[in-house]
Amino acid sequence: MRRISAALALLLLACGGDDASAPGDGGASDASIDAIVGDAIAGDAFADASAGDAGSRGPAYDAGTAGCPAQDGTRRIKLVNNCTEARWFKLDGRTTPAFARPTTCAWAGAACTDNEGVGQCTQIAKAMSSVDPGNVYCKAGACACNPYYEIAPGKAVELALPAGAAFPSGTAWLATGCNALGAACTLGDQAAKNSVFEWTYDAPGGSLYYDVSAVNAWTTASAVGMKSCGGARNPNDKFHCTGTGCRFDVRAQCPDGTASFAGAPNGCITCPIKTVNGKQVIDGSCGPCPNGASSNRVPTGTTFNANNVGGTEWTWQGAPDFATAFGFDEGVHASRRFTCTGGTCTSGGNANTCLGGCDLCTVTKNVPPDDPACIKYCCPDVTKSYAGASYRYDSAGCTALGVQRGTDYTATLKAACPYVYTYGYEDHSSTFICEASASLLVQACPDPIDFPSSL
Repeated sequence: MRRISAALALLLLACGGDDASAPGDGGASDASIDAIVGDAIAGDAFADASAGDAGSRGPAYDAGTAGCPAQDGTRRIKLVNNCTEARWFKLDGRTTPAFARPTTCAWAGAACTDNEGVGQCTQIAKAMSSVDPGNVYCKAGACACNPYYEIAPGKAVELALPAGAAFPSGTAWLATGCNALGAACTLGDQAAKNSVFEWTYDAPGGSLYYDVSAVNAWTTASAVGMKSCGGARNPNDKFHCTGTGCRFDVRAQCPDGTASFAGAPNGCITCPIKTVNGKQVIDGSCGPCPNGASSNRVPTGTTFNANNVGGTEWTWQGAPDFATAFGFDEGVHASRRFTCTGGTCTSGGNANTCLGGCDLCTVTKNVPPDDPACIKYCCPDVTKSYAGASYRYDSAGCTALGVQRGTDYTATLKAACPYVYTYGYEDHSSTFICEASASLLVQACPDPIDFPSSL
């Protein structure tokens, strides 16, 4: 997503996301929550749910909770469960502001000194809880309740933004099988090895950016749709004040290593170049490279982000083929169906997760994202040295190499959900924008009429 997705996705991948809170510890009656439409519920939630009874558009439509929040001048993020079983909507405990959190958990307000850390408050919360509370953050000298909400079928929760407030780097995901505090989830416990939905709210007068991201993975709990409510639509721009939904089926649509699914695209070329204002730059696109043990070749002297457009300008001074001799090759047809629970993924079985390029590589090789085996799939925005020359794995550098977008994961998931991120730098085809005065509607198990996969 513009502004937040690439760096934040990698940070969440490296840090394992965060853990839990529950309506029972400060959800339904909270002053920080603008409204509860129906009820959030307590107790465990269990896997994979789809739409409601035959002829129904789903429980939220039957209950009358599926639509946009009231257009009364208050901006709201409305979370709706249209699945037939419960879903946890888990917001990132590190980036979520106080107004989007419960405030009545047992540890709320306990003194702490490790601001933005989880060491002290996690221990305090554990001492006050009968079940694992997960990671608990220290915010401004006080322990904060984690912004996690369990929502029953057909119910909704609305989070109100105060007048004049911004909400940068909003990140959330769906989970099932969690304990009463939203932790220890069977599926989706953390943002890692999961899909997320993201937003950045500017202050009023600015913009709202939002997207659905499957960069890490897609799970059987992931089906979600997002759209803005309010704002002036631009009929010439399908990404302006609209939205999309994705109902990708892990057990039927995820590549299984056979030729039954779309393969990785052809690629691996020498990047075309041209000279602009005295600088050698890439002419158009290098295209995807489907071989992780190779890459596109980058001509010596190529400048990226020229004049600091799109990022900090840098120039590659090394050999064109520097990245063609290292890396793990996932192949034209990769087996991406895994059973993931508790942060551990095993291949096959009754799969609940379809792993993206980076996650498949790091799971298979058991290495971090910046390891040479996986760095071209993961693109962690770091600089590496090759024979004395520096190459930066940022948006421009990774796009040139082509490996990150040259997977059968992107080919298959994009065919089903063309506006969902499948790698970290797909802003042109996956980021929606509206005025910051608009509200946001998020629906689990999205209705295909209100949340179409194609626009």
